Amino acid sequence: MTLRYIQPPEKLGEGFLKFAKEIHQKSLSLETKFTEEEIANFFNESFSGKIRANFLLWIGDLNRSIKGINIIVGDFSEIRADRNSLGGDPVIRSEFLFQAFFGEFFRLKEISKIFLKLLYKHKVLSTKEKDMLYDSYFQVFEWVYEVRNMIIHQGVTFKNYDVELPTDFLTDISDEEKAKFQELLENSNDRDGTVEIQCAFYTSIIRNIMNTFLEFQEKVCQTLAELILLYEEHAMSITVSDHADTEILNPGK
Repeated sequence: MTLRYIQPPEKLGEGFLKFAKEIHQKSLSLETKFTEEEIANFFNESFSGKIRANFLLWIGDLNRSIKGINIIVGDFSEIRADRNSLGGDPVIRSEFLFQAFFGEFFRLKEISKIFLKLLYKHKVLSTKEKDMLYDSYFQVFEWVYEVRNMIIHQGVTFKNYDVELPTDFLTDISDEEKAKFQELLENSNDRDGTVEIQCAFYTSIIRNIMNTFLEFQEKVCQTLAELILLYEEHAMSITVSDHADTEILNPGK
């Protein structure tokens, strides 16, 4: 299992192209032309340039954490195939990897809070909208905190003997692996003897959490892209003065 990465909303790129064409058209109407350096500086200092650059950086930071989670999932896959593939104690390693997943997962929320704060600073989001989006991350994933607390903080772990696992997570694995896991449960049913099954169980939890997160995050990205474009359309304007000086008019002025 490899988690997909988040892609920037196409509408944000299309909006930026419209923004660039408008600047170019205004310069032509005054029979002047910006150099590439002037255009680059203009974009870098403009609202649209800054916001889009930070939007891409935000998605890049999210994907960096997802990449880390993919590494964790890959390590689980290695242990599932061969418990000795990564060296050391596979049980300790698997439990550490699962704990590391939650660290990366909750980092995703913190990364988004930073970007939402930026949009609030630039008045794209109101205080109410910012707080509502803050809260939505917690509300949607409150159950993840419960899973983390139950398994990690409350010390709930696989027992030394007579390991019990929900069987529904075995439905999406191969027949070969399912037969292997059933044999382990029958003949080596303890914490050390069933590490391959534990890794499959951890992977199942991660997959369910991340699939929910990715669907939610992609909707948030689309919503924020629409709000940015709407803000630009109604609250900002682009003008070129008679002396060919470029200005971005601040909202409300």
